[in-house]
Amino acid sequence: MKTLALYDNTGYIYLQMAGSYRTPQGGILYLEVEIPEGKTLKSIDATAKPNIPVYEDIPLTEIKKVNTQMTTILKSLIK
Repeated sequence: MKTLALYDNTGYIYLQMAGSYRTPQGGILYLEVEIPEGKTLKSIDATAKPNIPVYEDIPLTEIKKVNTQMTTILKSLIK
């Protein structure tokens, strides 16, 4: 799903929205991006021309961390 990001000339994102929206007309900097699965939009690289999105991994939840630890422990016990 496309996401609209409104940002300043330093790349700081002020607003992100998905779904139904109207793209700005005029002096507002914006970028429409597809955010990959497992990622979040961190900022916009305003030094690149054209400006490009900067993504980062979504942090693991505590449950996923514990699940990974349990899987590792179980694998070591099976050996």
